[in-house]
Amino acid sequence: MSFIKNIAFILLFSLMLLWNKEAHAKEQSRPTIIELQDGLTQMKVSTMLDFFLDSLGVFTIEDISKPSFQKNFNKVNDAHIIYDNYNSPVWVRLTVKNNQQAEDNSWYFESWGFDIKKITFFFPNSNGTFETYEAGFQLPFNSRKIHHKNFNYFLDIRPKEQKTYYLKIYRSYNQEFSFHLRTNERFLNHSLNEYFLLGIYYGVLILIFILNLYLFFKLKDSLYLYFPGLILSYIWFSLGRDGLGFQYFWPNNPWLNQLNNQYVIEFFIIVATLLFSNRFVQKYTKSHRVLKFTNWAIVLKLIFFCNQLFFYELNYITYLVITILILLIPFVFGLKELIKEEIHSWSYIFAYACLFLVIIYTYSRSIELFQNPVLNWYLVYPVIFLEMLLFSFSIFNQVKFLQDEFIRANEEKTLVLEKNNQLTQELNSKLKEKVRARTEKIERMASDLAQKNEELVATNQKLEELNKKVTEMNNLLQANNAELKSSVEEITKSLALMKGLGFEEFKKVFPDKDTCLKFLADLKWKDGYHCKKCSYNKFQETHNFGKRCKNCNYLESPTVDTLFHKLKFPIEKAFYILYLSNRKDVDLTLNELSDILELRRETCWAFKNKIAQAMEKVNHNKDLSGWESLALVHLE
Repeated sequence: MSFIKNIAFILLFSLMLLWNKEAHAKEQSRPTIIELQDGLTQMKVSTMLDFFLDSLGVFTIEDISKPSFQKNFNKVNDAHIIYDNYNSPVWVRLTVKNNQQAEDNSWYFESWGFDIKKITFFFPNSNGTFETYEAGFQLPFNSRKIHHKNFNYFLDIRPKEQKTYYLKIYRSYNQEFSFHLRTNERFLNHSLNEYFLLGIYYGVLILIFILNLYLFFKLKDSLYLYFPGLILSYIWFSLGRDGLGFQYFWPNNPWLNQLNNQYVIEFFIIVATLLFSNRFVQKYTKSHRVLKFTNWAIVLKLIFFCNQLFFYELNYITYLVITILILLIPFVFGLKELIKEEIHSWSYIFAYACLFLVIIYTYSRSIELFQNPVLNWYLVYPVIFLEMLLFSFSIFNQVKFLQDEFIRANEEKTLVLEKNNQLTQELNSKLKEKVRARTEKIERMASDLAQKNEELVATNQKLEELNKKVTEMNNLLQANNAELKSSVEEITKSLALMKGLGFEEFKKVFPDKDTCLKFLADLKWKDGYHCKKCSYNKFQETHNFGKRCKNCNYLESPTVDTLFHKLKFPIEKAFYILYLSNRKDVDLTLNELSDILELRRETCWAFKNKIAQAMEKVNHNKDLSGWESLALVHLE
């Protein structure tokens, strides 16, 4: 009996488990119904939906909408719907029952979150088919049926009517969804208020931007260029966060939405802040240490930014802590320098605190400080707004500080100038006395000089007359000296043709090579020049007294076709040998000639032999006046 009781208990327990499982399966397959009651104008439905993960991405709306498929849907218990499988589409079932009595309420389904990759809304038709509306982060903005920055779809559900809608969603990250149902009036009211407040927000940022650009062009200070850069980064960040950029600025270029990646925008915000902060501190105090830490902070931020995008992505909390430290180090050192200079810029400090809040809140998507999701989403905007105002106040305070410094410097400069003017007046009075005394002395000296000048004028006139006479006499003497010099040279050369000159005396007549070459050139071309090649008579004289034909460019040296052609020793010594060979009263031995000319005995013998051949060739008789004619004898 005990065995039978145990078997019965096990069977009963199994039946209870099976019944609970079937009941749970029926409960899961039963759709979550959202009921619209009277007096209701909006409601958040993020966790009042059912979902199915299409892991292979193969199901169509026809498959999903079949009654037999409804048991595959699960209840949505979290606004993220599901935490993984980013590459797989998620089907969402929205079942709405209108229990309202009013006939004039039009309801909309609205999805907040500009950065949904792709969302397809399937609207049920009366014939069992579905109308399809596509929109999303990667599709052109104009493809939306309702042109709004959020994803909005008209439900067209009448009182006492129940409809089931489906959404097919593609995500790009672990996204928290914010789905709402709104009446037409509530939707319009919310949109108008939202756009109005955003217009004020962007309008103030643009005004601050324009003001600082004006200051930059006026003052040429980079501070007023870095701050507009920071404002532009925040405008870019805001346009990407609220979707207005996609709606108004690049609706047909959805690829630009990729640039709104939080790492990209945050990188530009931090770099612009670091540059602005460094310049802000440098205007108070020239600190190389703050500049060095700022440059290192920018380099480190660039390294971590590239690593986060292209290499190993750090956990967002780790990356957030590193980012705050990178910002904090230059800020702390800059603050220390300001305190050292007794500068207390509280607006600058609180603006930095706002920046830290923006970064923390941007990375911490799950923070919800308020029950209202609108306030949670847009909380970062007033913080940015306050940060820009505080930075602007810090700039105005700095301008006021610099103006005060300028006024103080001008006052000190004025005092110095007044002292200088007083000293100048005293010096001027003393100088006037000295000038007056010196003027009287100069006037006396001037009268004396005038008298002496008259005497000098008379003396100068006499000197001019004497100078004219001296000049005339000098001209006569120069003419006589030229004639005497010419006569001396002629007589000296004539003596060279006479006997009795030794080598030292001969060297005074022909001291060097150039004198000998000139003598030889004058002798060679005394009857005029004619080119040996073309017989042309126009020439250009070269530096060694040669002549270059202006017709054929042939260059002829003075030694060509003479006894001195291809001479291997100084020509002035050859001249002397020729001179001695033509004298009848001198008969020097080769040894004596070698000692006098400091030439080798063989060299003297060879050239004397050459002279003898020339004499024999022209049948020359030795006479003292004909030795130069032997110079023109050509033996080759």
